[in-house]
Amino acid sequence: MTKKTKDELHVRNREIQDRLSELNDTLMREKRENFTDEEQREWNELSRERQLNMMEIESQMTDAELAKHREVVSKGEQLREYFKQVRQGKADREITLFPTTEGATNNITASGAINLDIKELIPTLHEGLDLPKTLKIVTGVTGNEIWPVSVNDVEMEEVDENVELNDQVLNFANITPTQRRVGLTVPVSNMAIDNAAFDLMAFVQAKFTLALKLYLAKKIYSIGEWTGNKGPFSGLTKAGDIQIGADSYKNILKAVARFSDKGFFEGDVVIIMDRETEAELKATPKIAGAAGGFVVENGLCAGYPYVVTHFLNTQVDSAGKLVPADKKYIAFGYFEWFALQQHGDVRMVTDIYTGATKGVTRVTLNTAWSMTDLSKKINGANNVTQAFAIYEVAEAEPTTE
Repeated sequence: MTKKTKDELHVRNREIQDRLSELNDTLMREKRENFTDEEQREWNELSRERQLNMMEIESQMTDAELAKHREVVSKGEQLREYFKQVRQGKADREITLFPTTEGATNNITASGAINLDIKELIPTLHEGLDLPKTLKIVTGVTGNEIWPVSVNDVEMEEVDENVELNDQVLNFANITPTQRRVGLTVPVSNMAIDNAAFDLMAFVQAKFTLALKLYLAKKIYSIGEWTGNKGPFSGLTKAGDIQIGADSYKNILKAVARFSDKGFFEGDVVIIMDRETEAELKATPKIAGAAGGFVVENGLCAGYPYVVTHFLNTQVDSAGKLVPADKKYIAFGYFEWFALQQHGDVRMVTDIYTGATKGVTRVTLNTAWSMTDLSKKINGANNVTQAFAIYEVAEAEPTTE
């Protein structure tokens, strides 16, 4: 048998971890305390295979790789030990994932477990969840920031010699973020906590990570009328249509020019679209009959950075759930004007009681986020965004010769 490489072993172990997680999820979903005999055999076989794979991976590592790997394993064991100590009454059931004040003792660092930085939960490889590179995320904000915004401009006057100039008043408005509690609960079977072959750290962090990414992507990209935190496109009326066809390149450039012609933006606009629109623009030449490339190429759309997400074409129904919109859209945004902030501590509560009859430990994450469009007061706007817009995708009318 051909010896597997480290990469092949890592791929196989990820497959094993996914299956172990599925078994764990099934146990909790069906409210069972124990696996069936068949599930237990599969769990044991996969756990044994994973351990053997890890031994082989370690044998192929350099000294530096081995040291880093053992650090990750050690942190996973620390988290497992923390959960066990909570069950034994030897550790606080509520801790912060990273301390925001000096001397705090009820935090995850003091507990000896791994420090989960909320910033590490943002990067993603899932379609539709990527965030624009120009969107800055601030974490651990204490109190409320206040942004003073100039709401009007002054103009030069042309007057005769010795004629007094008129006083012009510069007005300012303050924008303050509104914090809203955001959290989730992840049940973890006690069997998973006790089983050293189960990558508990990867399971818990993956659940937290995906939930946070989904929350941010839905809020930021959907055009639905959200309650609570609102993304920059929430509830917007379309600014116009963009015809997608032979003149797509020109139409997108003209739309960006009209949108950006406000005299105050710096940097590049980011274009938001769904994958179907991206595919069509990848196959559309910039100029018909010319070898000038395609509208979407080299990671740019008409020369501008873009993000692909299916959440753009969604609405929010009466129950607060996302549903498909009846139209397709392209959106533009200057994300430097959107303040995305995580406020205060990120608290993790380990609940050993409410799921005790099912052999489950419930891990709950609580924090607060705010989303603030800073462009709603500039250019004399009265709470109307200036840095974001949506356009309906219109199919170009067929040409006749």
